[in-house]
Amino acid sequence: MMDGITLFDCTVREAGYQTGWFFDETFLCDYYRFAEAAGFDYMELGFFHNPEADPDRGLTRYCGLNASKIREVFGRTKNILKLSAMRDIQRPLYPVPPRKDSEIDAIRILTRSKQTDLEDLARHVEELQNLGYEIFINFTSAGRNTVKENTAFARFAKKMGVPVIYFADTESIFTPKYVINALETCRAEGVEAGIHLHNKNGTAEELLDVALDHGCIYTDSTLMGIGGKWYDGNIPTEVLMKRFEYNPGYELTRLKTSLIQQLIKYHEHCAAVL
Repeated sequence: MMDGITLFDCTVREAGYQTGWFFDETFLCDYYRFAEAAGFDYMELGFFHNPEADPDRGLTRYCGLNASKIREVFGRTKNILKLSAMRDIQRPLYPVPPRKDSEIDAIRILTRSKQTDLEDLARHVEELQNLGYEIFINFTSAGRNTVKENTAFARFAKKMGVPVIYFADTESIFTPKYVINALETCRAEGVEAGIHLHNKNGTAEELLDVALDHGCIYTDSTLMGIGGKWYDGNIPTEVLMKRFEYNPGYELTRLKTSLIQQLIKYHEHCAAVL
C-alpha cells in the first residue's frame, strides 16, 4: 500500500496479451519481489480461462488448471504481496479450485457493463466466496455507464458483501466528471470504487489525479504502461512510484529490461488484436 492507496500491479496479466501468457519463471519471481518492495498489494497473474476454448497459452492464462504449477513457481518467493487473477464470466469458464489449494488470494470477476446479468453475477460471487477467495468485481467498458447503472452495481455489491468494485475505462472515454460521479455514487451506497485507466487518449494521468484527489483508494497500473493491446496503455507503475516518492533505483531499469526481453522472446505467441 502506498500512501493509503490499495494497488494492483497488472503487468503480467496485461503483458500476457503480447506473450501469450508465457513468462520465464525467474521473471515472475523477480517481478513479485519488485512489486512487493514497491508497496503494491496485489500482483495480477492472468485468468481462469478454459484451455479448450483458448488453447496453447502460457501458465498464467489458466490459473485454475495450473494451480499446482503456480504454487511451485511462487511457493518460495511469496510473502505478503497477494496474487490475484481474473474470471471472465462472459467467456468459457474453467473450474476454480478452493482457496486452500491455490496460491491465488483474490479473484476479480470481469463482467462487461452492458452485458451484466446481476442474477448470474450473484451466482459467481457466491461460488467464489464459498471457495474462500477475496472478491472484487470489474465492470469493463464502463465509460458509457449511466449514474443509474453504476448505482445499481454499487447496491448489488453492497448486498453481496463485496466492498470494492472497479470501473475499467476500456475505450479510454472516461472524463473527470465521470470519475468523480462514479466515486461519489459508490460511496453513497457504502462501497468503494476503484479505477482501471487506459491511456489511448493520453488522459490517464490526469484522470488518476482527479480520482486520487477525490478520495479514490483503489487503482491499477502496469510497468511501462503496457496494455492488453499495444496502443491501449495503462497508468505506468513508474508514475505511481514517482507520485508516492518511492525510488526503486536500478531495480526498475533491470525489470523494465527483463520485461522487454519477455516481450521479444514470446512474441510469436501474441494474442493481442491490433
